[in-house]
Amino acid sequence: MSKCPYTWFKSIMGKTTNKDSGELATQLRVTVFHGEEERVNVSLPAKSARWLVSLIPEGVLETIRSEGIPLDEIQKNLSEKDILYPQGIFYCLSGTKKIDVWLE
Repeated sequence: MSKCPYTWFKSIMGKTTNKDSGELATQLRVTVFHGEEERVNVSLPAKSARWLVSLIPEGVLETIRSEGIPLDEIQKNLSEKDILYPQGIFYCLSGTKKIDVWLE
């Protein structure tokens, strides 16, 4: 099992959205912490999630993939959605690095 709690992936991509409320996602949010220091805190238009892999720096991609997170599958799933709802996309904890990506 991966050290990252991305295993919520399937439920995050479905059950835990705000789909029932009709609320649409407006922003893709990304935060990266090294220890207690916040290194990245980015807000992009929600539709940016459809090309998520191209937005993530190569070093961070390596960390995410090394933890077994199916990033290409996540992006494919998001790119196929006509409407994006607020939801977690993935959370990764690798050593002292914490990466959190979500739609709000």
